Amino acid sequence: MCRDWRHAVGQWKAGYVMRAVFCLCALLGGAALAEVPLSEVSGNWAGESNAGFYFRAMLTQEGDTARLRIWHDINAIPLEGDPQFDNREIALGAFATLQRLDVTDEGNGVGLIVVTEFADETGEGCEELHIRYMDNQFTVTAFAIMSVQYNAGAEQTIFTCQVDMLQDRAIVDGEARDLPPMDFEQKNASLWTYGAAFDWGLCTG
Repeated sequence: MCRDWRHAVGQWKAGYVMRAVFCLCALLGGAALAEVPLSEVSGNWAGESNAGFYFRAMLTQEGDTARLRIWHDINAIPLEGDPQFDNREIALGAFATLQRLDVTDEGNGVGLIVVTEFADETGEGCEELHIRYMDNQFTVTAFAIMSVQYNAGAEQTIFTCQVDMLQDRAIVDGEARDLPPMDFEQKNASLWTYGAAFDWGLCTG
């Protein structure tokens, strides 16, 4: 995860610098900015067999958040029309130094990954959100976060969290734990926002 991030520490990683970022972004004012294209990918949800829906995904920045739209069609990669998926708060845009989409072959299908690298004056990090088209919905299958916070006069603080949404499992700072069973709607990517992993208690003790 975040495979080319320059501060990788040998485990699944991604993240926000600190929880306070969410509060700060909520307070940011001003007029909304026009969308800024960040990344676009296409493929077939079934992988090389091309037996599933063809899709095109686009990530744009709109103000302080990243917006993800997905179009899909059974016959060919869709180039126009209304998207079947549209989430305006899929990731945080403020503090981001890089945001992109990746496509990965997971053996039994293709996964879409929303990658965010971020930094501010206190630290930096990276996060990944994994999405697949499953059970007739766009489903969050995994989330990973890592942040490195630089403490004046002290060692840096590293936070990591890895969540397997399909197995209801999480590893937070190296400690594995079972999560309460998540229902169909909780895994719906349409309901996911940049703070969901913390708001829902997935990446907390």
